[in-house]
Amino acid sequence: MKERIDEVQKIRSEAIDIKRGIMKELRSSGTLLFNREDFYRLMVKQSEVIDHAESVGVRLEAIGERNWKIPAQIGVGLADMADAAFDALVKLRESLISLGFNSERSLSLASELDVLERKVDVLYRRLDLSIITSKTELPLILTLRDVSMKLEEMIDAAVEEADLIRILAL
Repeated sequence: MKERIDEVQKIRSEAIDIKRGIMKELRSSGTLLFNREDFYRLMVKQSEVIDHAESVGVRLEAIGERNWKIPAQIGVGLADMADAAFDALVKLRESLISLGFNSERSLSLASELDVLERKVDVLYRRLDLSIITSKTELPLILTLRDVSMKLEEMIDAAVEEADLIRILAL
C-alpha cells in the first residue's frame, strides 16, 4: 500500500509540474488564446480531483497500517464505489483527450460522466448509512466515512471538470 501512495504522490508532483508548464504557456500566448481562463479553471479543477484521490489513498493506507478490519458489507460497498469512480475518471480522461480532435466525442463522453456521477451518488448514500450504522469502532467509522466522502467529492469535482470541457468544446 505504501508503494501505491508513493506512486500517487509522484503522479501528483508530475501533475503540478505539468500545470506550471501549461500556465507558463498560457501566459506567453497573450491574447491569442481566447479561452485561456477556461483552460486555467480546468487545470485547477484537475488538481482538486488529484487531491481527493491522494486523500483516499492516505486514509486507506492508515487503515492498513492499523490492521483495522473493514466489515465485509462496507468493503464491498467501497469497492463498488471505487470501481464506479474509476470508470468516471476514465471517461473524464477520454473526454479531455478527445477535446483536441473531436469535440462531439468529447461532449458525448462528458455526458456519460454525468450518468456515472449519479451512480456514485447512489452508492455513496447507501454506503454512508452502512458505515454509520456498523458495529465497529469509532475511529474506523470516521475514517471509512472520510474515504467514501472523498471518493464522492472526487467525482463531483470530475463532473465540474467535465462542465469545463463542455465549455471548451463549444
